[in-house]
Amino acid sequence: MRSRYRYNSSWQSKRKSWLRNALLLILIGLPLLLLLAELIARGAVLATGSTNQLSPNKNVAIAQTYALKLQDANGNSYPGLPDSGRLQVRRSPILGYELIPSQSSDYWQINDQSFRQDSDVSIDKPANEIRVFLVGNSTAFTNMAEKNQKALAFKIEKLLNDRVRAQNSSPEKFKPKEIPYFADQIEAARSLPPRIRDGSYRVIAAAVPGYSSGNELALLAHKVIGYSPNALIILDGYEDMRSPSNQTAREIGNVEQILRDPIAQYRQHQIQQFNNWTNSLYLVKAWQKWVVPANMTTFSSEYQVFNAEQLSKDAKEVQKRVDRYFYNVRQMTRLAADTPTLIVLQPEITGKQKSLTKEEEGVLKLLGSEYSDRVTEAFKTAEKTFSTNFGAKFINFYQLFQDTKQQTFIDPIHLTEAANDIVAQKLYENIERLFPVQPAPNSLNAETEPQSLIPPSKPVVIPPEPASPASLSETLKRVQGQ
Repeated sequence: MRSRYRYNSSWQSKRKSWLRNALLLILIGLPLLLLLAELIARGAVLATGSTNQLSPNKNVAIAQTYALKLQDANGNSYPGLPDSGRLQVRRSPILGYELIPSQSSDYWQINDQSFRQDSDVSIDKPANEIRVFLVGNSTAFTNMAEKNQKALAFKIEKLLNDRVRAQNSSPEKFKPKEIPYFADQIEAARSLPPRIRDGSYRVIAAAVPGYSSGNELALLAHKVIGYSPNALIILDGYEDMRSPSNQTAREIGNVEQILRDPIAQYRQHQIQQFNNWTNSLYLVKAWQKWVVPANMTTFSSEYQVFNAEQLSKDAKEVQKRVDRYFYNVRQMTRLAADTPTLIVLQPEITGKQKSLTKEEEGVLKLLGSEYSDRVTEAFKTAEKTFSTNFGAKFINFYQLFQDTKQQTFIDPIHLTEAANDIVAQKLYENIERLFPVQPAPNSLNAETEPQSLIPPSKPVVIPPEPASPASLSETLKRVQGQ
């Protein structure tokens, strides 16, 4: 019995020793192995000069630059909130949140007034300047544009100023400044495009990613109106569709949660810091680059979530969200008073069903059929409400790309450059009717001008009115009396 006991005791001791050694090997050896692999990978990349090969793909890199980064009054990030974005915002008691002025990246520039502009906008408007303000969310801000000059506001501005130059350099291609004197000239002028107001057009991007109509109303009242806009474009809709009806405006960062449970928020901050550290490792970068490459959809799940849960399946809740949207836009038009305004329901990927590309089909597949059903119903409700109440002021871009065969959507609401060109062209065509110049009455008097100044065209001849029977009899009487 003793020998068997000693044997069992010896065997258990060896087993415990083996387990202990294996555990030590895992706890010490595995980290050392990973460290060695990281050093080898880092050395190999640096030696070959291929650091850029580990960078994420271009779309993901641009999206990260456009991701919002909430900062406090001292410029510090809030613990536990996403801090990998580059577009800095701060909380505002009036606007909900706002862009921090004077910041820039490789893809955008924000001026001192927190507008997406290359230069400042003065309160005092130059005499010859015509200002068009573009208000809205990330679609109007033109997320994913590679520079300011490729953003919607800049594209529209260029089209307007090109139009002014064209009608000044080639006036014969547009309606004349004065109504022609001759019939054939009048008929020919009718087929020409109208002239627009002469001046220097400036389209100012006052849009902010994530804004709903409540934020935009506050922005218009407290900032935009002060810059004396000559016209206003409101391009939005999506954020109102997915914001609960009891939410007056959009806010960023759950600061109330931080105040209620700071310990949990600090733990979340530590996890986030650890994730940021692991993502900086070359091994992780290589894994994300070549083994499981990130795409726009997986990236959006961290920085801007798109899913069916944000959209209500309850018809009454959908109507309440649309009613809030309608109320805020109506208040904006009243606040703008005599300023011409265009209300534009933005494009969204479910509005394009006939000619989807493979990339767009992939986005819709990840969103799911429930998302498509809910957002489609929400946009239909908005279209019905706005077209009924705003008439010609309302423009529906929801299905703008229905027949466009090329890729237009990068994700549910952000557009490719080609798609932004189409949107800019359509907006420009509608802005034309906000600044029409009617031909002045003709100043030529054929009775006083020399005949040589009159072109050899057939003039408009107005025949005399025929005399009435009564006037003829009176004339005969007068003749007979003489």
